[in-house]
Amino acid sequence: MPKRKIRKLTKQEIGLLLSEEQTILSRERTMHSYMQTGLAFMGVGLLIVKYVEGIEFTILGAALALFGGYVLYGSMKRFFRYRKSVRRLRKIERKLRLDVGE
Repeated sequence: MPKRKIRKLTKQEIGLLLSEEQTILSRERTMHSYMQTGLAFMGVGLLIVKYVEGIEFTILGAALALFGGYVLYGSMKRFFRYRKSVRRLRKIERKLRLDVGE
């Protein structure tokens, strides 16, 4: 199988590729913040369940813990999707012999 020739990218195309990677990485950082928020909700909910007496506080604590789990699950799902996109972009960058990333 013959080797494919790699065409030279214009500065505009390189800039577009890098800005796409930068956007994905910023979304990844946002998902980290969502994960922290989900963990905080779970922690507060579990503390309420453990240390505050009363059925209404138990229900509130359980609801907070469940909501935190939901936020954590959703953010992790998105995070891994963004990681996959970054790997795909970096593969393209290596194929084009751009010395960026990593």
